[in-house]
Amino acid sequence: MQILQSIISGIPQGALYGLTAFGIVLIFRTVGVLNFAHGNSGMLGTYIGLTFYLTTNNFILSLIIGVICGFFVGLAIERFLMRPLKQLSHGAMLMVTLGLLMVIEGLVMLIWGTDYFTFPEIASGTPFIFFFENGIIVLPKNDIFITIIAISIMLFLAIFLKYTKLGIAIRARSQDEVGSLTTGVDINKVDAIVWGIGIATVSLVGLLAAPKTYIHPNMMINMQLYGVTAGVLGGFSSLFGAIIGGLLLGIIEKLVGVYISPDYQLSLILILIIVVLIVKPSGIFGSEDKGRV
Repeated sequence: MQILQSIISGIPQGALYGLTAFGIVLIFRTVGVLNFAHGNSGMLGTYIGLTFYLTTNNFILSLIIGVICGFFVGLAIERFLMRPLKQLSHGAMLMVTLGLLMVIEGLVMLIWGTDYFTFPEIASGTPFIFFFENGIIVLPKNDIFITIIAISIMLFLAIFLKYTKLGIAIRARSQDEVGSLTTGVDINKVDAIVWGIGIATVSLVGLLAAPKTYIHPNMMINMQLYGVTAGVLGGFSSLFGAIIGGLLLGIIEKLVGVYISPDYQLSLILILIIVVLIVKPSGIFGSEDKGRV
C-alpha cells in the first residue's frame, strides 16, 4: 500500500515536471536551442502573478495574469534576444539564454528582494481518504487539481499543435525551416509564439508549485533541472515523451525519497540522465535524430 501511496503522491509533481519539460522540448524542437533560462523566465511570470495577488487578493486573476505575462516575456525574449542572433549560430543563442538566467535572477532580487513569499493553494481543506484492508490512500485536494490542470494544459497544447493551422505551421517549421518558408510560414511569428507558449507554461508551473516551494529567486532551478531530465527520459524529439517522462520522474523521485532517502533524490536523478543518455540517447519515446533540414 505504501508503494501505491508513493506512486499516487508522485503524480502531481510529475505532472509539473512534464509541463516544464513540454515547454523546454517545444522550444528545442522548433528553434533548436536548449533554453537555460527557461525556469527563471517562468519565475519572472510567477513573481508578476504574486504581485497581482498581493494587490488584489484575487487568486484566479493572479494565476491568469502570471501566465499571460509569462507569454509576453517569451515574446520579448524571442524578439529582442533570439531573433537578432538567429542567423549567427545556435551556440550564440544558447549562451544568451545562460546570461539571461543570471540577468533575470538579479532583476527579481532587485525588484522583489530575497524574501520568501507564500501563495495560496488552488484547493485546501481535508484530503480525500480511502480505506483499504492493507492501509489507507490519502489524496490532497490541491494535488488533484494540480494534476488535472497540468495534464489538461499539455493535452490541449498537443491537440492545438496537431489540428490547428498555427500548430501545423509550428510543426512544419520544426521539421523543415526552408520548406516551411517556401509554403508561406512566417518563421519569426512562429518562433515568437513558441517562446511565448513555452514561458507561459513554466510560469503556470511556478504558480502551481508555489504553495509548496514558496516564491523566491531560486525556486525554479530544480524544476528546470527536473524538466530537462524529463525531456531526456521521454525523448527531446517527442512532446508526448516529455509528458510521460515527467510523470515517471515524479514517481521515481517519490519512491527514492520513501525507500532510500530524500537526500539522494537529486543525485539519483542526475545518474538517471547519464544512464539514459548512454543506453538510449534518444529517450524512451524519442526517435533517432536525423538532423534538422
